[in-house]
Amino acid sequence: MSGHAPVPPPGRSSEAGKLLVTVILLAAVISAAGIVSLAVILVGALFGAETWPGFVGIAWVGFPVAFLLMAAMVIRNIRRRRSL
Repeated sequence: MSGHAPVPPPGRSSEAGKLLVTVILLAAVISAAGIVSLAVILVGALFGAETWPGFVGIAWVGFPVAFLLMAAMVIRNIRRRRSL
């Protein structure tokens, strides 16, 4: 194996690749925050405790935002493959 870094495909700039990775990581972090907040809400409801309303807001907003970011990445990749 050679020790060279992989070369990005032609027509794809380094900035676009960094932006893509950033958006994917952002979607993953937002969805993980939504899962954690949903778990806190469910555990709190199981034990009859009152949970902070921010957890509900994170779950209500986080999941749709993460879904839209991931859907945008899928649509972007479909459009990119069709143009090749």
